[in-house]
Amino acid sequence: MARHRKLLLVSSIGLAVVMLAFYSQQLVDWSSEQIQPVHIFTEPGRVEENQVSNQNTPVDENQPSSQSFVIDSGNQNSISVDAQFITEGSQNIATPIDFITLSGWVGTEYGENIAGETVILYSSILRAHYSMKINSSGEFIFTDLKPSYDYALNVSPQGMFKRYTQFPIKLESEQEVRNIILESIPLGILNGRIVDPYGRSVSGIELFIKSVEVDYWSTTVISDANGTFSVTGFPQGRFQVDIKGTQSVKATGLRFDPTNSETVSLTIDLGPYDLWVRIYDNSGQRIHSASASLTWRYQENSVRFQSTRQSKSDANGEIRFTGLGPGDHELAVYAWKEVTSGQTDKQTIRQTVNVGVDPGELNIYFNFQSKLQ
Repeated sequence: MARHRKLLLVSSIGLAVVMLAFYSQQLVDWSSEQIQPVHIFTEPGRVEENQVSNQNTPVDENQPSSQSFVIDSGNQNSISVDAQFITEGSQNIATPIDFITLSGWVGTEYGENIAGETVILYSSILRAHYSMKINSSGEFIFTDLKPSYDYALNVSPQGMFKRYTQFPIKLESEQEVRNIILESIPLGILNGRIVDPYGRSVSGIELFIKSVEVDYWSTTVISDANGTFSVTGFPQGRFQVDIKGTQSVKATGLRFDPTNSETVSLTIDLGPYDLWVRIYDNSGQRIHSASASLTWRYQENSVRFQSTRQSKSDANGEIRFTGLGPGDHELAVYAWKEVTSGQTDKQTIRQTVNVGVDPGELNIYFNFQSKLQ
């Protein structure tokens, strides 16, 4: 009896082992169907499945790998991976910069601090504009700037320094430093002379002289009995001259060089001629409310002169321009008339007059019409 029980126990154990082996084989087959073998191959060479290279190929550790690998999961979707990316991992992932601080120093080429000037920083792409005063140490700082590659840095000094502009500036680091060296403008003595179109000196003319290259720099001077004037401490570069009085004169295209002692000659519209203008409407009546301007232009090399006189017609509808120089003058007459109740017709007539050649008297006729016609 004991023998039969022992035999039954052995048989049960054997059956359990067989069933366990069969179940394990099913698991292996199921896993093989769900998980495809991974192939890693290079181009043009390829490492096949379950193969390991036994060749002892020397590797230069100082040279970064640029080998390209493809991980093949057995289907059509393969992934290409750069070997250098695999070896370096996440060490090359850049951290984005949210805000930037830009600081700097402003001074001369001799190392002197410049204080009180305004530093302007702007970006067209970001539509951002910043400005700040330079402190007593010549320092400035801008904070909370957004990264961009089109920043412009500008300083327009009020002293005898050239304008400073740097563009484009690429700001991409958390801490940026830009030092600004302002270049001094050489000074000298400007000598000039006022003459009429015949080359004769004109005295007592008050001139307003303004530098084009140095912001806020200007001066006033009056020509002496010889028609000459002089300005000391005049900055090098371009400048312009304005004259106010019976005529408004502007001279542009002028340039001053401290190393050149040449005298600047300025020509204004003065002479012995007069122009008498009578203004009529289409009914033959004189117009006493008209306005007129008479413009004279002259150019000598790169210097351009323009003189403009303005006047209004008197009660007799007449306008007189006196003391004119010779040559072409452009006359523009502006007049208006109420043609119907609440309706005004405004007109402008332009005419070129060759003073000294054409008659000194001129009649101007306006043909006013109702806008309803």
